[in-house]
Amino acid sequence: MANIPSAFRTPENRLRCNGADAIVRILDREEIRVLPLSPSTAVDEVDRVLRQLREYDAAANERAGRTAEPSDSAHKHAGEAHSIVNALRTVARGGTTLLLSNDGGAMKVAELNGIPYKHVGNLIAELACVDPAPTAEELLQHFNDVTAHFATVPQRSRPTGTDFFSCHMTDGVCGSCDRM
Repeated sequence: MANIPSAFRTPENRLRCNGADAIVRILDREEIRVLPLSPSTAVDEVDRVLRQLREYDAAANERAGRTAEPSDSAHKHAGEAHSIVNALRTVARGGTTLLLSNDGGAMKVAELNGIPYKHVGNLIAELACVDPAPTAEELLQHFNDVTAHFATVPQRSRPTGTDFFSCHMTDGVCGSCDRM
């Protein structure tokens, strides 16, 4: 939805798109360093991760009694695959990384490959540890508002109550916020 003129956006999507527009401007100004994958060394890795993502989709479709969506194409999951491969390469070089995704397949494939991940609910929940002002009920409501039509999180990963949005810090460590 980024780069869609504001006049063509619904009021509901206008605020959501402001963030995407800001990211596009930052990327266009090259303020975020993007490390491209070397085609010669990454093709096998990307293919393997793409296969895992497509297998996850196929299994989910089978469980739901659906056939493949018409939007299935060679490019489907390319962004997720490249993100996961970059994370794998970062770990292989001794670095740390965290995949941010609301995509159920990407989260599962990241997990299968030993890559930690968080979704938008995890990020909202971290607000409880840094700012006592919003209540757990308010944070849950914000999560539900954000994921009602945009940034959906798979049912298996969705918070089931306000406890998810409560700070669980003990001795300066929060198991939710500090998980990586």
